[in-house]
Amino acid sequence: MFFEILSLAWRALWERRGRTVGAIIGVVIAFTALSFALLLGHTFRYYVTQFFTSTFQLNALYVVGVEFTDTDVFAISTISGVDLVVPLAATQASVVLPGAPQRTVVTLYGVPSYVLHKVFPQSALREGASVLGPNLALVGYYIAYDSSTGLQRLGVGSPVVVTLGDKSASFVVMGVLALGNMGVLDTATGVYVDIETFRALTGARHYAMLVVYAKDTSLVRQIEGGIRARYPNAQIFSPQTIIESVNTFFVQFQLFLGLISGVSTLITALWLYDTMTISTMQRTKEIGVLRAVGFKKRQVTVMFLMEALIIAVIGVTVGVPILLAVGYVAQLIATAFLGPSGLIIDPLVLAGAAALVVLVNLTGALLPAYRAGRIEIVNALRYE
Repeated sequence: MFFEILSLAWRALWERRGRTVGAIIGVVIAFTALSFALLLGHTFRYYVTQFFTSTFQLNALYVVGVEFTDTDVFAISTISGVDLVVPLAATQASVVLPGAPQRTVVTLYGVPSYVLHKVFPQSALREGASVLGPNLALVGYYIAYDSSTGLQRLGVGSPVVVTLGDKSASFVVMGVLALGNMGVLDTATGVYVDIETFRALTGARHYAMLVVYAKDTSLVRQIEGGIRARYPNAQIFSPQTIIESVNTFFVQFQLFLGLISGVSTLITALWLYDTMTISTMQRTKEIGVLRAVGFKKRQVTVMFLMEALIIAVIGVTVGVPILLAVGYVAQLIATAFLGPSGLIIDPLVLAGAAALVVLVNLTGALLPAYRAGRIEIVNALRYE
């Protein structure tokens, strides 16, 4: 019986193919618009999340705004969930670079050598080794390379003189940092030296920043709360928290785009409702004949719903390659202005959009289908 109902539904659509094609086009537009909007929001969220994931260490918190001491470092290290606390001292200094007409302003950092492997793993270096000690330094990318020409000015083993006020110190470059993978730390124009050397130059005994590493990313919020309880004036930068906020924003943005584009789906459902209502009126005698030969009310209702389902499925099927073509064009445009990028095609988003379009269209056809099934045999056969 199912295949017989399916055959009748298909035949009815084919006999009224003008209206059928119009309804299918409406579904194609609705599905393409809804899917593109949802995928656009999903793509934005993906790239922003990728940026934060590749730029920051997600289990790290950066704490500033307070002049920290060794006592503070120990106190924070006792907070539950803390794996390691890395203290960083910082000040402004200058260096004389080969080929540069004047001194270059840099940020001079003091880092305890025993935690250097955590702050700057080998992957954070463009060249050289992550080693500090007396008269040894790591330099930022734009100290070693000219930012305008790209030519290398300093390399591993090169000398560099750092000047701070009336004091100067000569260092040997042990490594050149890569750009953009250490969060708030300056990997462009920073110079990193051992903390004892930093103190000898500056006389400072406090730290400008603490990098607090959690044992697990799930403990970041807990540790953040512990730090705020001890240091209410401290400013805490948490990449993990930012990603959570970004994800929340983009989910809402995605829903907003979906609601706007969903208007076309509602219009298609109303169109299908109108089509099915007219079809029911035109096929009243046909319905009477079907009922007379043994079709039950629910089978007539199912037949009309089957017609709506066929229209929706064909529309979604045709819409998928159109969506891929639109995504390809969008990728070409984005690449021309923003570099290599593209629309992220998430099968779950597509499946969700397809299910929603089909469901809304079936809902639009439900009332006319129900009315068709409730037509009495005698009245249907008398209908002209």
